[in-house]
Amino acid sequence: MGLVEISLKDAIVESRFSCPICSLVDRALDSCVDNLLYELVNDVAVRSQLRSEGLCRRHVERIESYLSRHLELGSMGLAIIYADMLDHLIESMAHNFKVEREWGCFLCEKEKSFEAMYLKAFVRNIDQLLEPYRLSEALLCFDHYAFIAAKVKDPSVTVLKETQLSKFKRVAGLLNSFVSKHDYRNTEGFTPEEIQARKAAGILMAKNFHHWRRSR
Repeated sequence: MGLVEISLKDAIVESRFSCPICSLVDRALDSCVDNLLYELVNDVAVRSQLRSEGLCRRHVERIESYLSRHLELGSMGLAIIYADMLDHLIESMAHNFKVEREWGCFLCEKEKSFEAMYLKAFVRNIDQLLEPYRLSEALLCFDHYAFIAAKVKDPSVTVLKETQLSKFKRVAGLLNSFVSKHDYRNTEGFTPEEIQARKAAGILMAKNFHHWRRSR
């Protein structure tokens, strides 16, 4: 196994009620944001990319969230980036240049490339990863499960489907228990697993629009 595959196996073992691929993509994207704000503020090529590709609202929110958790980075670098992008928009508007608001952004492209790398690695190494996944607390989100299931063949796809159904049923059972414990007659407290399942379920079911748009 290479580094990507080892990272996948580690993420499967470490994940609990979460998708290992989503977790790895999040880590890679955080590293990308950190690098942008710390090393690449004045990089000519990066600034040119940001001017042409822009930033989508979701990734602006992600950058701001990351910065709020890493105050040591300061806010000047991001202000420089924003000012440069805004100056470009002002100049384009002033000279009546065509400004296209395309889907995707500077970080969307990076996120898609990270996601594709880990999905391909999972498919390529399904025989080595399926058993650790079956025995783990990890749970592929529906989109990533669907992508992988469409790419692998029997007997692996059958085992994957049975494993995924078992894991989803466990979460559903915990959710139903969480709901039933809201009955005024109940005297039992919520278990950590029930609380985790309640918090995880939405993300595990949510549509990943990067993946859905690419698959059309």
